[in-house]
Amino acid sequence: RKTERGKTMTSASLSAASSPNTIIDEYDPTLGYHPSVPPLDIRLGLTTSPLSPTSNDVGSNTPKTKQQQHPPSITTPLPLRWGILGCSKAAHDFTQSLKFLSSIGLPHSISAMGSRSISRASKFATLHNIPNAHGSYEELCADPTVDIVYVASLHPHHRDHAEMAIFSGKHVLVEKPMTMKAEDARYLYDLSIRLNLFMGEGMWTRFFPAVEWTRCRLGEEDGVGVGVGGEANTPIVEAEGNVVVPIGQVRVVQADFSIDGSDVGPYPSDSLYAAESGGGSAWCVMPYVVAAATMPFDSYPDRIAANGIIPEDDNDVGDVAMGMTLTFKNNTNTSSKKTSSASNNANSIPGDKSIASGVCGYLAESSEITTYASRGGRITVAAPAHCPTSATIVRKSGGRGNGASSETTLSGGSRGIPPDNSSNVATVEFPLPTSTSEIEESGGMKMPNSMGFIYEAEAVRRLVVAGRISFPQWTPEESIGCIQIIEEMLRQIKA
Repeated sequence: RKTERGKTMTSASLSAASSPNTIIDEYDPTLGYHPSVPPLDIRLGLTTSPLSPTSNDVGSNTPKTKQQQHPPSITTPLPLRWGILGCSKAAHDFTQSLKFLSSIGLPHSISAMGSRSISRASKFATLHNIPNAHGSYEELCADPTVDIVYVASLHPHHRDHAEMAIFSGKHVLVEKPMTMKAEDARYLYDLSIRLNLFMGEGMWTRFFPAVEWTRCRLGEEDGVGVGVGGEANTPIVEAEGNVVVPIGQVRVVQADFSIDGSDVGPYPSDSLYAAESGGGSAWCVMPYVVAAATMPFDSYPDRIAANGIIPEDDNDVGDVAMGMTLTFKNNTNTSSKKTSSASNNANSIPGDKSIASGVCGYLAESSEITTYASRGGRITVAAPAHCPTSATIVRKSGGRGNGASSETTLSGGSRGIPPDNSSNVATVEFPLPTSTSEIEESGGMKMPNSMGFIYEAEAVRRLVVAGRISFPQWTPEESIGCIQIIEEMLRQIKA
């Protein structure tokens, strides 16, 4: 991964909340993101913010030439024309988010949808005012008005449907999990390289600004690390000169994502459980926990330990609960650095190892928060942590518990953003943009915080237009590694 280098932003949409320790960063539709945290692809210089599209570009379903479909310029505001494969709840909500992006002038359009039956396809297309409905996935992938296919079918079919789409010359975004075998995911990413087409897994959590904000603050304790495993340590500068001070090498991660399965669907027939549908918490919710647990680290865990619950009945179902512990070897050049933390001394525990734990399942609804802890402090990603709108940083100023509950007033900084070292405790909120009447009239959102799909979808557009073929927020290596971890967990549980 490349080191993310600091950018100075000039657009203002931040304000102090009622609490002096809370800053609210509103979504800026002219940028397509929240100003205090440019997305990672922009911070790395892989893409740039969009130009304002012309009215002739947005929503047009006129077939484009190959050059127009894959423009070399990162500033060409041509619409990315989506095809939706599948009629799931995720497909519904993702479609709604694309309609929102189009409504604020960002160049997305929905050209077609495909289902296994023409009646379902037509019903979905009518609901969302999509011009073309197809009664087979093959017809959708062959549609010349589609540039990119969003695969939202059942988990066991992701490999085949993604392969179908990319062999039809389409870019592909696959709803998580990418596949249920690491070798299948590797095959698809290799195909994208060979065909020079975008291929990404929809790990939407990584695109939420609360997670982007957190990521900036995970790293070296000397204030220059960036938490993304770069070749060099470069200070992050944001908000007109505010230098981000990371909390230091993450040593402990705690993550969870458990729901009450009965709130979603009946056991054992619902796809949440049924093995033939790819059910089981391993594939439905554990990917989020693994993604949270592995974010601070550059390497694959050196140890994986797992336990879980698979119902002992006659039903063909997946697991209903899983727990994991991962350990990581930290970079030696990181752990050996001197730090400014007051807790660092000659008698400190060696910093060459970190640990992450996580639980998921369908037994009961958990708090669903993620915490990253270092010797310099901790960051908590608020619930629901797989689609969060806020995060809190607590800086430890020395001594056990010092900083855990401090309430010092934020002051200084640019445009209402405090310097990172001005307070022991600070919370940043990133409210989702308000829904539109068009979205509400077509059923609203089915799942919590689904408006957050806009961050992922707009990242896809920026990357495709820039000629990139994968995400930096959730790289092919991370995507494959996540599946490998879950495969090993299942092996242990079933042994």
